[in-house]
Amino acid sequence: MKTKLTDLHQKITRIAGTNWGLNKDLRRRLYKTMAERMILHEATAWSYPLSVRQSRLLNSIQRKFMLNITGAYSTTPTAALQVIEGIIPLHIKTEQKAAYVRTARLCKTSNYNNINFNPNNYEDGTTFTKFHPAIFQLEDRISLKKQFLPVPGLNMYTDGSKIEDKTGSAFCVMEEDTTKYEWMA
Repeated sequence: MKTKLTDLHQKITRIAGTNWGLNKDLRRRLYKTMAERMILHEATAWSYPLSVRQSRLLNSIQRKFMLNITGAYSTTPTAALQVIEGIIPLHIKTEQKAAYVRTARLCKTSNYNNINFNPNNYEDGTTFTKFHPAIFQLEDRISLKKQFLPVPGLNMYTDGSKIEDKTGSAFCVMEEDTTKYEWMA
């Protein structure tokens, strides 16, 4: 894992040096979206519980990226770089992610910061679709029946929509089931 991330750091450094190339925000975003996610994805398998050696390894990996993001001197402590950038240390994030995966996905009891997480104390996630999209019938969801009684006098109805980056609107004025005015744009 360390060699893979070292290669990634070298590639990012080639396109984004500390004084040229991408600005600081983009370098931070690259770190957050690429390097940190790679580390957290892999680390959840081996990081419960995290040893001191593994914690130091994660700190040394994160340090390279922090130096690139901040442009600080190489003698700056890692903890100071993390505070300056407001980025949580990797060993803490890794332990949090490992506890979450053990509890939510593996349904095992886990412990983080002397807090026990029992999967029975949490609800199961809901599935988003319980039907195949090809079987979904829109007609079953939308009723075209008249569901209201018009109020005596004038009734005004409005609508707006956006199709293919074009916005449209319309209104209709009715008086006792007869259309008096209508307009569309």
